[in-house]
Parts: sequence; C-alpha cells; structure tokens
Amino acid sequence: MSRRHVLASLAALMATVISKNGLAANPKEGLKALEDKIKEYGPGMEALMQGTSYPPHCPILRTPADYGMEFENIFLNVGDSLKVKGWFIPAASDRLIISNHFSPGSKYGYPGHLDEFSNPAGEINFIPRYKALHDAGYNILTYDTRGHGESPDDVDGATGLGQKEWEEVVASLEFARSNEQTSHMKIGMMNICMGGNSAMVAMKKRPEMFKDVICQMLLQPFDMRIMVEKGFASMGMDPATVMPVFEELYREKTGFEVDDHDMRKYANAIKIPTFVVQVRNDSSTNVSYVEDIYNALSVEDKKMYWIEDTPHRFVAYQYFSDHPEQMLEWFNARMS
Repeated sequence: MSRRHVLASLAALMATVISKNGLAANPKEGLKALEDKIKEYGPGMEALMQGTSYPPHCPILRTPADYGMEFENIFLNVGDSLKVKGWFIPAASDRLIISNHFSPGSKYGYPGHLDEFSNPAGEINFIPRYKALHDAGYNILTYDTRGHGESPDDVDGATGLGQKEWEEVVASLEFARSNEQTSHMKIGMMNICMGGNSAMVAMKKRPEMFKDVICQMLLQPFDMRIMVEKGFASMGMDPATVMPVFEELYREKTGFEVDDHDMRKYANAIKIPTFVVQVRNDSSTNVSYVEDIYNALSVEDKKMYWIEDTPHRFVAYQYFSDHPEQMLEWFNARMS
C-alpha cells in the first residue's frame, strides 16, 4: 500500500473517530479538526497503523539452495480461498520442524540491511538456522503467512498478527500429516513473535491439532498494547492521549481489538514442552509480560532463556542462526 493510500485510509478512519466522539458536528469544522488531528499525530500514527495492519511484503533474498540444501516450493491451503507459499527442505530422518515467522518477516527472514527495511539488528537470515537443523537430521517446513513474503494479502484485507494466521499454523500441521513425505514424521515447532501468537491462538481454538506435536520453541510472544504504547512514548507522544485514537482506528481497520493480542489469556492452552526465548531489555515489551506467559504454561517441561545486552527485538530472530547450540539441544533431547 502506498503512502498516499495509507494517508487516505487514515483520514477516512480519523473522520469516523471524530464523528463517533462528537468532536465536530459541522462538516467543514469536522474536516478542519481532522486535518489538525492528522497533523498532530503525523507519521508516528501512520507508521504504527501500517505496521500492525498492512506490513510490507519483504523480498526473499536467499533460499535454502544458497546453503547447499535441496528444497521444494509448496503451497498450503488455508480455508477455501487462500494459498500461502512455503518451502519444504527434506532430510533423511523422521523428524520435522515447522517454522512460523515474525511480522514483517518471511520464511527467509528480513532484509533489515537494506535502506527500505532498515533495522538496527541488520539482516535477519533464517536459512543458517535451517541449515543447522538440517545438518542435525531435521526436515524443515516453513512458509510465508498471508500478507507477508511471497504469499497473497488476506482475502478480507488487513493481517491479523495471529488472530487470522492461526489458520496457517493449522494448515501447516494438516499438510505435514497428509503429505506422503512427512505423514510419518515426529513434529516440533519453532514459533516466532507473530508465529508464536498464531500458534498459541491455534492451540486454544484447535487443541486436537497439537496432540502429537512433541515440543516447541516460543520466541518473543508480543502484546500489541505494550508495543504500541512504547512506540508512541519513544516518539514523544503521550500514550494515554493517543491510544484511544489508535484503538478506534485499529478496530475500524482490522476488526480486532488491541487487547485481542494479549497472549497471557492463551498461554494455558499450551500443553507441549516449551522453550521460551526473549530479549530481556526489549524496548517494545515488558519482562513481566513474558514472565506471566512462561508462568502460565501448563506443562512441567519448560525452559526460559533471556538474550542479554541489547534492546533490539530483532536480535532474537537472528540468534539461533548464529548460535544454534541451545536450539539443537532442546529438539534433540525430545525428538531423537
């Protein structure tokens, strides 16, 4: 979506907010108030709304072939009208890891080293992580969720950051169990940020789909309210003033409430061994939020690891590509 279209959408939604809150009954006064509001909230509101509703489709810069791995392009059928694109990386074993990515990333990672997608953590490249797993004897199944990478946008518009994408998690499990190559395999999962939220929602809605999933890694489950409030504060905007406007806009744009993305109410649906990983000083969340999720896990076999010495959330997304040892130890101990 272009900047012009984003601003047009924002203007229309701001008009709805102003109308509902009675800020101006006269249309001309309403238009002036709307223009003042847009000027007041400016690009910060636009950026946060865009990122939570219509994240960019990032280019796929690398493939498993670049690291010497054979792979197949696959498609997952999500419901009746959506197909998302993925990769299957075969290995000579009966062990399969399904990997669910973060937003606005993809099955490849995220081109954070490019100016257009610049991120303090730089490029996020998942493929060395796949390579480490593959070398240890794991098959890999990964895909782009709707509105990300090479997959189409959602048929109903905005992404759901887990509240729609849980259907892709279910579709990946259905694929794994029905595909001739993978139907006999043990399944583990790597669920990252939006992918983690998606998996947690899926566990709540479709618990039977996880009855024979052996374990998961859960990286950085997020809460939108905390993330957006911290985002506004970092831009010098008062969250108490701006959040009601953002919430109304978000509701109108996506059909969801901001608090739909509070994963603490989903954590007790996790019934499989879980390794939680989080950047301790992550500037977009609170330590207590992740601790609440960890403490609510209804399994005895669980582990928590804090990544230290950085405020950058994206560092965790790259971490196991650079340091695969704990990841391999976790999966090997449960899936060998």
